[in-house]
Amino acid sequence: MTELTDTPKILLVDDRQEKLFALVKLLEALPVETVLAHSGSEAIKQLAQHDMALILMGVQMPEMDGFEAAERIRNNQQTNHIPIIFLTARGTEYKDISRGYQAGALDYLFTPIEPFILLAKVKVYVELYQQQAKLRTANILIQEQNDLLKYQATRDGLTGLYNHKQFQKLFGHDFNLTKRHNRDLSLMMFDLDYFKDINDTYGHQAGDAVLREFAALLAAQVRETDILARYGGEEFILALPHTDLPGALTVADKIRELAEEHRYLYKDERLQVTVSIGVSEFFPIMEHPTELIEQADNALYQAKGRGRNCVVPFDPSDEDTTGGGDDCLLSSEFVCERLKVNLSKTRSATLASFEALVHSQFRDYYSIKERQQEVVQLVDLMGQRLNFPESVMQSFHRAFKLHDLLRLYIADSSLNNGGTLDEAEKMVIQDQPLMLKELTDLFDFFSNERVILQHHHEYYDGTGYPDGLAGDEVPMGSRLFALVDAAVAMNRNRTPDGYRKNRQEIVQEFTEQAGKQFDPYLVKILLDLIEEHNLFSDAKGAGDGH
Repeated sequence: MTELTDTPKILLVDDRQEKLFALVKLLEALPVETVLAHSGSEAIKQLAQHDMALILMGVQMPEMDGFEAAERIRNNQQTNHIPIIFLTARGTEYKDISRGYQAGALDYLFTPIEPFILLAKVKVYVELYQQQAKLRTANILIQEQNDLLKYQATRDGLTGLYNHKQFQKLFGHDFNLTKRHNRDLSLMMFDLDYFKDINDTYGHQAGDAVLREFAALLAAQVRETDILARYGGEEFILALPHTDLPGALTVADKIRELAEEHRYLYKDERLQVTVSIGVSEFFPIMEHPTELIEQADNALYQAKGRGRNCVVPFDPSDEDTTGGGDDCLLSSEFVCERLKVNLSKTRSATLASFEALVHSQFRDYYSIKERQQEVVQLVDLMGQRLNFPESVMQSFHRAFKLHDLLRLYIADSSLNNGGTLDEAEKMVIQDQPLMLKELTDLFDFFSNERVILQHHHEYYDGTGYPDGLAGDEVPMGSRLFALVDAAVAMNRNRTPDGYRKNRQEIVQEFTEQAGKQFDPYLVKILLDLIEEHNLFSDAKGAGDGH
């Protein structure tokens, strides 16, 4: 492999030492490095070791003359791009000059050499080489970027396994080949048991560490022809071409045992996480790859319903939930799992529909998006300090989104107003808890959010509304909501003349309102977080929250 350097190299080839020395002296005027060869064969050896910008070569040399050397250089794919200038005496016959061009020379220099002409020609080829080198470097960078983009488009960012989209593409191809050639194909889906408890107890960083390590454990058990992907959350999926159901169950049992024995080291903790596995196999009557995936998914839910940490092959008879005895109990757990998933999807779809409605009708929607980012950050910090489980954190996220979307939907003018509110604006704000309660009453799956939103305008000292609750009478969720809402509002809100509270003024206001408007215990946590995380230290855009 040739050596690449930043300084262009020029190969000087001639059997006369004094001629090489003269060329070296002349070329000292240019920022180049010279490499010497005393014969054509030696020149070819030098080309195998160095990347050359140009070759200056004499014609008459013993053993291998310049013509033969040029032909060999041209016939070599690694060197045929290097320009060759022949050095020959004035008065050389036309037939010899023509032969040189046929051999691959691009130009001639006649001796005795005119220094100005030599330097001018060499400079042209050196600059061309440098431009080509830049182009090659740019092409390499472009290729690396393309490779990176391709990797990012097909891989899961956390585990490095294929992502959901790429799995569907690859598995669809394998499914079609299996159906065409009537081959074996099995599929298994994995779900880490009680994974939510890891996130709730140790935090999401611990959860991410477990996911990465489990992915590596899986990857160590698969063949090159298998397709392994992170399917979503704590679910993984593995397609096994040329593998029947008994073979897939053997692999699944091995993986389940490895997972049960494995211990995930996180800080000073040794965590154990078992896995439930559902397995399905291809049948010729199947028409679409989703049929095989759905069967593996159903088998996975059956595994979870049977107590988890087990392998279950798909069996249509297991889908019957009308049996009695223990089977009925297991089926009930299976149904509960399904209902939880469906409830979560319905709640998310409802909130997304409301958000889409507001997004389509109001220009200020993007100010809400910016505010939501700050809210989520502060809610998560407070929740981590209070050791709230993930489900409670998600309720706060949804409550804030419902709150802000409703305010925008009813054209709450206080949204972008940092000055004094008029009476009409005050009435709109005072009506918001009632409107939010009515909105969440329509959808009972927002019951947790309803509790938070109904009392978020109550004050700790009892002077708030709508019910004049005080102290611990105000639900904890409402007290925390009010604190975070006010903090984000202070940080974003500007008065009509453009003024906005700085960090010191925000801290002072919360200190003064502790025990009055806000829960003093929560204020203490907020002030600690402001100091620890340097919150509210740089300017934000205009916005608001009440």
